[in-house]
Amino acid sequence: MTLKQNKKVLVIRCGLLGDTVDATSVIDPLIEHFQNKVDIHWVTKPGISELFKYDNRIQKIFELRHTRLPFYLNIDKQKIILNSIKSPYNLILNLEIGNKFNDIMKFSRATKKCGMPFQFVNDDIFEEHRVDHQLRILELFIKDFRKEAAKPSIVGINKKHLINKFHLEEKYIVLCPTNSHVGKKNYRGYRSWPASNWKDLIEKILKLTDLKIYLVGSKDEVEYFSVFHPLPDRVYDISGKTTIPELITVLENSEVVVATDSGSVHLAGAVAKNIISIHGPTNSHQSSPYQTYKNNVRIATLDLDCSPCYDTKIIKTCKKNICMHNLEASKIFNLIQEF
Repeated sequence: MTLKQNKKVLVIRCGLLGDTVDATSVIDPLIEHFQNKVDIHWVTKPGISELFKYDNRIQKIFELRHTRLPFYLNIDKQKIILNSIKSPYNLILNLEIGNKFNDIMKFSRATKKCGMPFQFVNDDIFEEHRVDHQLRILELFIKDFRKEAAKPSIVGINKKHLINKFHLEEKYIVLCPTNSHVGKKNYRGYRSWPASNWKDLIEKILKLTDLKIYLVGSKDEVEYFSVFHPLPDRVYDISGKTTIPELITVLENSEVVVATDSGSVHLAGAVAKNIISIHGPTNSHQSSPYQTYKNNVRIATLDLDCSPCYDTKIIKTCKKNICMHNLEASKIFNLIQEF
């Protein structure tokens, strides 16, 4: 008796960390649709691929270094296309809305292709979360997937490997002070909450709770964390010391995670119990952690009349990002106490 081969699916989502975490919402619906008989391949950026290191739901990763280069100048795209010629896909699911991956879609071989350039699924609905936008693309192929399964889901490292490294035995809170635009002097620093506000929050947590505090960030952001040194007792700076799978596990085992609109907050949304997401210029309806039956998400915002102003003329005329600077630590701490 010959066993049937698994179906093959290629998912194209080649964004930053938070974008990729949100896109993992399509994985379990695909597995359920193909009744666990599916090999999922994923197109992503170098570095971001570490997100899938311990995720056995993904069988193959294609790292794409230069997304804008056309395929005839792009070895990474050529590998994807040639792979599909040797072994065609049953489905290629393009979760991107730009045209950078249209050549992969056009020249790769697949029984079914969903997404750009064949179907455009608008992503500018003000109150629609980005996860729900990704799921509308998935609906081009699967009409009746189970909504409970369609949520961001990621896999970290086993906690026992981190006990000695980071001493995670006691209850702790995780603070994520950085994002991809931290330290920018002009309006490009729009997502950052000032370091002085973070310091005020640390002081309140130490004074009014027994929680340990872990400060987390990427290797590229380590220099920023010097502003918090010397560290008070019960505060640990592990910025640049965690891999993505390790960070996932640190977030997963926390009591609360506090973060700005960043990759870290989306990691937390997928695994942590309680998350506070700080928003000012960005639209929290679209870019906050995805609310599910497994997490509690609180949005910290001043709700100013001019917010959200991202991608508008207003953000370029605002001299101080008042929606972030004027958001006091006491408001964040009050949200922490709600959990």
